[in-house]
Amino acid sequence: MSGKVHPILAWSGSSRSLSKIPTCLVYDSLGHIRAWGLEAMDISLRKGWAPKNIVAPVADYLSCIWAYTKRQIQLEHGSCSLTIPSSLDLRASSILREAAIKAGLVVQDSESEDIYWEQRLHIIPETEASVIRSVFSPAFKSQWEGLTICDAGGATVDLATYHVVRAPGAPKILVQERLAAHPEHLDEASLAHFVQSFSRSEKLDYKGAEHDTRLFRFRCLHGGDLDDPAVGLDHGELVIAGDVLRREVFDPVVEQVLGSIAAQVRASKVRLDVLLLVGGFSTNEYLFQRIIQQFGSSIGSIIRPADGDTAWCRGGVRFDVGSPISSVIQPQNVFRRVALSTELEDRTMRPAYITNVAGRSFCEYRVEYIVRRGASVVKGRRNELRVRKLCTSQYDRTLDIVLCTSNGEESNRYFDQEQGEELCRCHIDLGTYPSFLEQVETSPFGNFYVDFVLGFEMDTAEIRCVLLYNGV
Repeated sequence: MSGKVHPILAWSGSSRSLSKIPTCLVYDSLGHIRAWGLEAMDISLRKGWAPKNIVAPVADYLSCIWAYTKRQIQLEHGSCSLTIPSSLDLRASSILREAAIKAGLVVQDSESEDIYWEQRLHIIPETEASVIRSVFSPAFKSQWEGLTICDAGGATVDLATYHVVRAPGAPKILVQERLAAHPEHLDEASLAHFVQSFSRSEKLDYKGAEHDTRLFRFRCLHGGDLDDPAVGLDHGELVIAGDVLRREVFDPVVEQVLGSIAAQVRASKVRLDVLLLVGGFSTNEYLFQRIIQQFGSSIGSIIRPADGDTAWCRGGVRFDVGSPISSVIQPQNVFRRVALSTELEDRTMRPAYITNVAGRSFCEYRVEYIVRRGASVVKGRRNELRVRKLCTSQYDRTLDIVLCTSNGEESNRYFDQEQGEELCRCHIDLGTYPSFLEQVETSPFGNFYVDFVLGFEMDTAEIRCVLLYNGV
């Protein structure tokens, strides 16, 4: 593996080096982009909404940041890795993929038969990208077997198991409570200004109890001379005592981080040799010391990489060069509803689910597990799902394979026992499938079965399905 990672830190609208910018767009009345990123934060807004679907604004923002990135590094074509929050499910990931392709993050080569060009876009959860980055860190030891990633961000904390803890004491909520009597400071731009200011300094520098008596000052976006000592307004600044920040902002987050790590330690079936602390909040000394105090004796090494706040970004680049992650732990069950031959238990437990088709008795709401929660899934390996369809005529050739997810630990027999959600829907057309055509010739009036194989690849953030015949 060779090459260097060069993060882009210079952004339009700021003279400072920044590792992140606001996800912000401003449209005009015709739906054209007026500004994006930092520059969009400084534009006064009018009420109204340009007609856009859910994909369009995401695609617009990605196209802006992609065009700027290409100007910075003179990149034309090639593969692209897009890191996404680990809390997003596969449905949200598919929306982002559609938006990224629409934004032009990967393009088709018009001078060749580039039929697989969309596969050059890789969608990677931030925790996985952080793992990729961290294993190349000098602090990482090759003999370690168990590893936990704690990605401590601004508003969420993600573990390697993709358990998401949302911070209830966010600074935005604190500001809204403090300035409830001063609505001029509570518009979206002002709140975003407070949060951005907090993220740049106080979130990183805060050290806990030793800062209890310190006064933290946040300049209001709209300024003004109005003072209100009762809520901490002083000459255009909001003043908050350190003990209030600790009690209402930091402690709720830190306690949930500690609780989540403890739950992961208890659930792990292997010895945890190392805990890697990454994410924008990982540089906070108060969080780091609290983790050491609680887990220093039970986890061999607790490491905070020097570039942990941008590990997800650097790991995303490393992904294209070569990822060391060969398999991932599936965080959820993946299953589907099937109709199976009726058994005695079905007649007792679910008689309403039993139907008779073509002289055979079936129980229609049985569960078939594709992947069980906690299973190790090899990245990129094509798994096969064997499916049988009853065709009532030569025109009955399509069906939808619906895959669902759930978090249950017990195996269930019936579909209504799973508290699941739809994951993806694969539309299958057997019109040109050899087995279907053979059956049509021998049974032109229908009532025949067609067996086929659905191949699927599971990744951390994507699932891909394809109809197979003789393994291809």
